[in-house]
Amino acid sequence: MKHLRKRLWAGLLAGVILLMGACGAGVKTEKSQNPAREDMKAVWVSTVYNLDYPTKATTDPAALKSQADSILQNCVDMGMNAVILQVRPSCDALYPSEIFPWSRYLTGSQDQAPQGDFDPLAYWVEKAHELGLELHAWINPFRVTKSGDSEYQSLSASSPAKQHPEWLVQHEGNNYLNPGLPEVRELVIQGAEELARNYDIDGLHMDDYFYPGQDFDDAAAFQKYGGDFSDLGDWRRDNVNRLVKELGERLHAIDPELSYGISPAGVWANRNSLPEGSATNGNETYFNAYADSRKWVKEEYIDYICPQIYWYIGHKAADYDTLVRWWADVVDGTDVRLYVGMADYRAGNSSPSSPWYGVKALEDMLALNKTIPQVSGEVHFRYQLMVRNPEIVTLYQKEYARPDEPDTPEEPEETVKPVLNRTDHGAYIQGAEGLFRPGDSLSRAEAVAMLARLTVDENGQALYQEEESYPVSFSDVAGDSWYASYVGFARKYNIVGGYEDGTFRPDQPVTRAELMKILAAYFPGETGSASFVDVPETHWAYQAVAFGAGKGFVAGYEDGTFRPDQPVTRAEAVKMINGALGRIPEEGHLAELISRNPFQDVDESHWAYGNILEASVAHDPDGTLA
Repeated sequence: MKHLRKRLWAGLLAGVILLMGACGAGVKTEKSQNPAREDMKAVWVSTVYNLDYPTKATTDPAALKSQADSILQNCVDMGMNAVILQVRPSCDALYPSEIFPWSRYLTGSQDQAPQGDFDPLAYWVEKAHELGLELHAWINPFRVTKSGDSEYQSLSASSPAKQHPEWLVQHEGNNYLNPGLPEVRELVIQGAEELARNYDIDGLHMDDYFYPGQDFDDAAAFQKYGGDFSDLGDWRRDNVNRLVKELGERLHAIDPELSYGISPAGVWANRNSLPEGSATNGNETYFNAYADSRKWVKEEYIDYICPQIYWYIGHKAADYDTLVRWWADVVDGTDVRLYVGMADYRAGNSSPSSPWYGVKALEDMLALNKTIPQVSGEVHFRYQLMVRNPEIVTLYQKEYARPDEPDTPEEPEETVKPVLNRTDHGAYIQGAEGLFRPGDSLSRAEAVAMLARLTVDENGQALYQEEESYPVSFSDVAGDSWYASYVGFARKYNIVGGYEDGTFRPDQPVTRAELMKILAAYFPGETGSASFVDVPETHWAYQAVAFGAGKGFVAGYEDGTFRPDQPVTRAEAVKMINGALGRIPEEGHLAELISRNPFQDVDESHWAYGNILEASVAHDPDGTLA
């Protein structure tokens, strides 16, 4: 898709070039201002090896569209404002190109197009923009193969690597385009220009794969093009510098509003190697990949730098804190934005002794970033490993998509005080097909539906009436949805609110902190104390968690944490709600309930067995079956 503003700009620029040429003058294109946004919240979506998209190679447009829709919507739901999609993983393309063949990661065979002339990139751009997301095209400049000679032999005859084998260098069994050849650098630039001309992309993004190692066999190219360089390393860095600089100039000549950036590995050089380096002892891209990323910033070749700082705060060799501050100092005084590349893929380690246990490391990094003015955002690696981790999803929903107190509604519209029905012991939760699914999460819509049915006035009369209309004003709650009236009811009686962007997010899992805050709303003014290490007094749900813990509605974990952002399971939910209802399973009447256990996946060995029966089997307060 070619956007109108690009066509207008290209036409205007062509006229200027002709006019300047007629006057015998050169043309210099300069950006009027940095087009890179100041609040980047982005996700890397990898296509190589089918890591993120598509999860399985296919020529079916419907499957490709469906996966794109899901990824983009999930990114919106996490509060992201940009997606960085890998469109050229290995000298190939996920779009119709006159330079590169179709990627085998897309359709299964190189140079095989999707059915019906479907253009995945055009679809991604259109759908991203419909959802308010930026779409940045991510390219790998020099990689040709990742699976050795067999992959090279299977390349299409249309591949530049097959048409120009003299451009290749074999390194550790794989093939790479030689950065020392002017023809190769021109190929990379023309490929980027093709993207800028033909698609309304918001950015062009290069990753950190430049020279693959110090023992790269480019002696012949050095002899031919080395010129006055006496040092091979300096010549290699100059080759990369030339590419980075000219690529930016030619992209901005096509579209000055295009954001152009690079994501090098996090350590430019250690201080013990170069005095300007960081106080680290990590892999130095200045010497190993020949990427002089500090120069690109100081000379303003790029709009943003996105160093991949994939270590935790306190790491001995490459401390996150040290590196973020070093990069902040590098960009300070320049017109280059700093986005921090974060290692979300490392989070979620199952060992409590690991620095990557849960999402605490990510929380600490985000908190640090907020204190450093030069940090203009974050980019997260990578999509599938984020969306599969509910804690990560919840973290960014909290950090990016909602205020500090996400579920604080406005003043109540009614003077009637809603209370929980602590008298009747009816069933308020059900299973399906004989299963309770105790480990599954509970959505926000499911939670408010249950609590609406349990809400009464101070005289014990049910407040929720099926025949009454409860208007909803949330943009993502359709009036004909099964939960619409429950959401409207909960909002009317100040039980739960929505988010600053006008959404309710009915399908989003309820976190432990959220459910406790909803329950605490039925007990206004009551307080408690809590000593969970991950719920400080500054936490938005501190009072609610403290109250619930004090009343015994909820407990923490053996390691002293509460894990407030962890989605609450169905088993945990009924224990918390039973506690708020005063419905504590007792041995005296539990035997009667056991005889009616409708669930195949819950028996007496389950820790929440009594609470599940208490919530799902209707009975009188003394245990007599209703």
